[in-house]
Amino acid sequence: MKSSAIWRTPRGGSLTKLAYYSTVQHKVAKVRSFDHKAKVSLQETDGDPLYEISVQEEITARLHFIKFENAYIETCLDFIKDHLVNTETKVIKATGGGAHKFKDLIEKKLKLKVDKEDEMTCLIKGCNFVLKNIPHEAFVYARHADSEFRFQNTHPDIFPYLLINIGSGVSIVKVESEDKFERIGGSSIGGGTFWGLGALLTKTKRFDELLQLASKGQHTNVDMLVKDIYGGAYGSLGLTGDLIASSFGKSATTDKEFSKEDMAKSLLHMISNDIGQLACLYAKLHNLTRVYFGGFFIRGHPVTMHTITYSINFFTKGEVQALFLRHEGYLGAIGAFLKGAEEDNPNQYSWGENYAGSSGLMSVSPELNPVQRARSGTFDMLEMDRLERQLVNLPLLQDPTSYIPDTVDLTEDALSRDYWLFCFEDALDGVVKRAVASQKDQPEAVERAEKFRQKYRHKLQTLRHQPFAYGSLTVRSLLDTREHCLNEFNFPDPYSKIKQKENDMALKYYLKVVKSVEELSWEQRQFTLVKGLLAGNVFDWGAKAVSDVLESDPDFGFEQAKQQLQGMKTFKLSHNNDKILNHKLFLTDK
Repeated sequence: MKSSAIWRTPRGGSLTKLAYYSTVQHKVAKVRSFDHKAKVSLQETDGDPLYEISVQEEITARLHFIKFENAYIETCLDFIKDHLVNTETKVIKATGGGAHKFKDLIEKKLKLKVDKEDEMTCLIKGCNFVLKNIPHEAFVYARHADSEFRFQNTHPDIFPYLLINIGSGVSIVKVESEDKFERIGGSSIGGGTFWGLGALLTKTKRFDELLQLASKGQHTNVDMLVKDIYGGAYGSLGLTGDLIASSFGKSATTDKEFSKEDMAKSLLHMISNDIGQLACLYAKLHNLTRVYFGGFFIRGHPVTMHTITYSINFFTKGEVQALFLRHEGYLGAIGAFLKGAEEDNPNQYSWGENYAGSSGLMSVSPELNPVQRARSGTFDMLEMDRLERQLVNLPLLQDPTSYIPDTVDLTEDALSRDYWLFCFEDALDGVVKRAVASQKDQPEAVERAEKFRQKYRHKLQTLRHQPFAYGSLTVRSLLDTREHCLNEFNFPDPYSKIKQKENDMALKYYLKVVKSVEELSWEQRQFTLVKGLLAGNVFDWGAKAVSDVLESDPDFGFEQAKQQLQGMKTFKLSHNNDKILNHKLFLTDK
């Protein structure tokens, strides 16, 4: 273990976050390249392989971030003691309220010195890290839209930005670079205020239960609106009739009892509107358009994100968007870990989210919806793997921020999402079969393949109900998730043997095709090339009909594909100096 960190949400938070580093040994499929161009003689290539895949063992660095309920802090410390502490470990990094509350317990249990890190510094370091390394980390929340989560493209330069951290109170931080940030404002009216007043009003002591009440309430039963005072809108001031004129205003003039739900909703609006207006004023004062919200008050709760979003939209007239983070609950733990690992300089590498080991956005909170969990109390995890090379933006892109590599966003397109999720689940048996076949000399391959099936099927089922779990859902991310699950169970490439066989055959066939095409007349060559392109694309279309043909007829190949093409007729074809001037090709049924 290089470093570990415990971070706990301030002011009575219920969660402890653990961050640690490990190395993972896994299999990697590597392609061995050959100089087949140097082999002029066709006979020379017939016996020798031109394409070869070898499986090698590699070691990859991995970052782990885990949330524990505070009730399981002893179990958390047992895990650290058994798995992470070695003879070289002398210090454990800690930040947040837990650094003080659990200091004696940590030092006694682990026999380590607790090194406290500045909470705000850790928070900013963690925020910078996720914004740089995780695509679609930031999102806009639109409660009543077809897609509630609208993920933002990763910006080449994440600075400057404003971070509104809503804990017990509110801290407003301007971040200008990796190491330059400043707390430019704040407020004592924050999450602690909502929790404290909510407990007095509703007798509800638990924060998440208070939010549940608010989600069911109707604030207009408690709040005085503009129309309650003026009978409608106040047109000359541009105030609509439904605008809140006075939070809890009706409680002073009405004798009736108000429900807990209505009071909680009114309180949530009051706190959120105050924070939203403060954020807008500071953003305008410092000319900042990127405003991120985090802290235990947010915690991915839809009702909280909705009220904050509404407030920001109202006060800025839509000029500034409220941005939230998929992993905002881990920022402090990530920052504390980075502080402890500074000698290894983790920021010099690029890191990618491992979907197989990560819970994803909106994983169920134990307080909000009790679910069956392991005895450890773990209910949320994030894993990140170090990438082989540092990622950079493609310099040929005119505007990297507007570039979208995927044609369809399955998060927004429900029809396409259902289709592709069905396709991947339907293909699962075939992938499992190929995985076992790729390692048929290993008796435990069947068991590992079955574990992969269960893991990936569970991921697909999660994405059916929470398509936004890992950012924008695309065909590419579904493939990445499958690859991560395969790698977890040591299947680097289920199709390696097929690729090796067919690519070797293709390379040898390619030399023969080139030779035969070069012997054709100019006009015949054009038709042959077009037919070859169409036949070759058959194998890339990915249609189920093509897949079925390949499964039922292993000998189906390039020549057979050309024979299946529709007939071609030419109406006009001419050339000059080997350049096509005008041609029309029509496909007709045979």
